[in-house]
Amino acid sequence: MATVRIPERLIGHILAGHPWIYADAIPAIDGARTGDIVALQTPSRHPLGAALYDASSAIALRVLSTRPEQRPGPALWRARIGEALALRRVAVDQRDTDAFRLVHGEGDRLPGLVVDVYAGFLVIKLDTPAWLPHLGDLCASLEAALQPRGIFLKGVAGERRSGAPELGPEAQPRTLFGREPPDPLVIREHGMRLSVSILRGQKTGLFLDQRENRALIRRYAAGREVLNLFSYTGGFSVAAALGGASRVTSVDVAAGAIASAHESFLASGLDPARHDFVIEDVFSYLERCASERRAFDLVICDPPSFAPRKQALAKALRAYTRLHGLALRQVAPGGLLAAASCSSHVTMEHFLQTLRDAAAAERRPLRILELRSDAPDHPSPLHFPEGRYLKLALLSVD
Repeated sequence: MATVRIPERLIGHILAGHPWIYADAIPAIDGARTGDIVALQTPSRHPLGAALYDASSAIALRVLSTRPEQRPGPALWRARIGEALALRRVAVDQRDTDAFRLVHGEGDRLPGLVVDVYAGFLVIKLDTPAWLPHLGDLCASLEAALQPRGIFLKGVAGERRSGAPELGPEAQPRTLFGREPPDPLVIREHGMRLSVSILRGQKTGLFLDQRENRALIRRYAAGREVLNLFSYTGGFSVAAALGGASRVTSVDVAAGAIASAHESFLASGLDPARHDFVIEDVFSYLERCASERRAFDLVICDPPSFAPRKQALAKALRAYTRLHGLALRQVAPGGLLAAASCSSHVTMEHFLQTLRDAAAAERRPLRILELRSDAPDHPSPLHFPEGRYLKLALLSVD
């Protein structure tokens, strides 16, 4: 096993639970290849733990253990997956929900590994190719713990260094065990049914992190005319319609996403003809609505990440402020705005400031009804703020 000595300044962070060690913070690791387990040592060569190595990522090491008895390998993968499953049995009511996150990478002490459950199928997405050599052992552990209908590898995400070698066929989407998931697949979420394309959809197929927030919208939707911006496959839209919304308008620039929203309405026993589906850029749509003086009782605004990198933060905050201002113009007096952000670089305070700035510019005072963060099946280490990315504010608009 290759070893690396960790600078003194990082040791406290690692022992406190931060799972990442950047390449520019450590010396070169001679003889190590992507996927190897590397022993971590203090400057005086005392054992510190073990980590998964990625030679072509800015995050060179993902910490797997800081305890000698927790030796990385198949036995540890089985134990961590078992612990994750036990947590989900408490956190997720699986009597009416069969889609949830089983393994949330760093939050389940398997950094860089995501495993989602969709109606008995497991979908794996990797943030680093360092897990590829361990896929066989991971699948064996998942099979033993859940007896799934199939295990599907969605692929490898994450940024690679300039000049990094191309990933081989082992990183391509494929079925690793059992059946390939049907396309589309209908899942249950708090009793409602949603159509999911694991093969074609973003992330692993559905934004499972918004599950509890969709239930929140369902509670507040009764009798309201609802506008769902960046609607994707219509999860918030279906929740609003099932909650008794008088009419729901779903807006997304992707025709395929709108088609999937139609399918989800049908799967939940809703008539799509009683609602509106718009294929259009959201900013253009909002400007057109303003010129037509349209108003909605509840506006949902859940855009893609405006700040995928820290360097984009200032630009992202301006974009959020502009978007929130445009959205506020379409909220009827006494209506509601549900605004969300999925960027870890945008803190909750950053996010609320964009809402304050937009409200001041539009002269629309806001009252906070609820503030929400990541769902309980998306845990994050306390000493790892980068893992807390999701924010949702439900606001009353005067």
